[in-house]
Amino acid sequence: MSPALLPILATLYLLNFSNLFLRTSFGVMAPELEREMGLSPAVLSTIASSLFIAYALMQIPTGMMLDRYGPRRVLSVMLLFTAAGTALFAIGETPLALTMGRVLMGIGCAGGFTGAFYIIAMWLPPDRIVTQTGALNSFAAVGNLFATAPLAALIALIGWRESYWVFTVALVLLTVALAVYVRDTPPDHPPREVKKESFGEVLAGARDAVRQPGMWRLLLIGLPMSASGAISGAWGAPYLKHVHGLGDIERGSVLLFMALGGICGHFFYGRVARWCNSLKWPVLIGGCFILLVTGGMALMQSPSVRLVTAMFVVLSICSAYPTVAHAYARGLVPAHLMGRGVAASNMGIMTAIAAAQFTFGWMLGGFPAVAGVPPEIAYRWAFGVQAALALTGLVVLSGLRDVKPRE
Repeated sequence: MSPALLPILATLYLLNFSNLFLRTSFGVMAPELEREMGLSPAVLSTIASSLFIAYALMQIPTGMMLDRYGPRRVLSVMLLFTAAGTALFAIGETPLALTMGRVLMGIGCAGGFTGAFYIIAMWLPPDRIVTQTGALNSFAAVGNLFATAPLAALIALIGWRESYWVFTVALVLLTVALAVYVRDTPPDHPPREVKKESFGEVLAGARDAVRQPGMWRLLLIGLPMSASGAISGAWGAPYLKHVHGLGDIERGSVLLFMALGGICGHFFYGRVARWCNSLKWPVLIGGCFILLVTGGMALMQSPSVRLVTAMFVVLSICSAYPTVAHAYARGLVPAHLMGRGVAASNMGIMTAIAAAQFTFGWMLGGFPAVAGVPPEIAYRWAFGVQAALALTGLVVLSGLRDVKPRE
């Protein structure tokens, strides 16, 4: 590995660490916002899902900008949007301000993984790309860990607004590092000719990718795993507070175990898919476990904290298949549409998570509050909706042709 690549990789690792951290951080903060600002579940769900909606909508424009201007410029500018979003969130006094802050974060985070993959592919030989990308994804997943108990401890120490000012400063420093250290290609790499596509041509390419046989089904692959995003990214902490009476650090600890399960799941899915030479069946089997967990949460009255923790961990492990989804997209579309296919699958996953967070909150808001908080039955109905989404996804995916990792 070239010594010049080490600071580039370190910067990309930190970039995507911050990406997953910000995507998950709202889950720990939701009870604080509810207490301080008196926000309803419906408003909390809108704020939580806004980042994922912006993230999904930015996938196609981000791909176009990466091709046209290169990842160094694009990622540096987009990270400024992320920093502006965390700053706006820190000073936000209204739900609209908090939502706009999350939207800016979603816009800024949208190119992190795609841009990092672009740079790694330019700097490393083909046999090293998958290994290095996997290492980057594993390190980025640690951001989910820091968005649980460590973030809860920081909020308890200095407050959530002050915590977001710390994040803003860190993002500004990371922007400087991107501009100083990152280079799109090695010094001896010949300049790559890029076709200058119009936005209409880009949309036409995305439409062609979605029209490939089976792709419309793949767009719904995020439905089963969206329950994990709704719980870890928004509603797990309020549930643990309202139903089980857990404090800040205790809630963060439960979500920490859930994040650890997600890291194990990323490791697990890739190896199982290679072992059984199938991308379809690991996702379907994992989706069945997701259906069992969400259905069980809907049916059980006041389960113990230990049981809930175990079920959340199982849910997180079984939901860690985005990399399998992207590999599936590469197998369903022709080579010249591969990037558009991966972007479409990623957009489907993010849209599913946003929809799950949104519907969870609106379901809670549909029940009369008891002492200012949603009753347990409201959470059980919300988990039931997640089970219905998982079942819908499984039915649709069952008709999808399999893709073999090894021919």
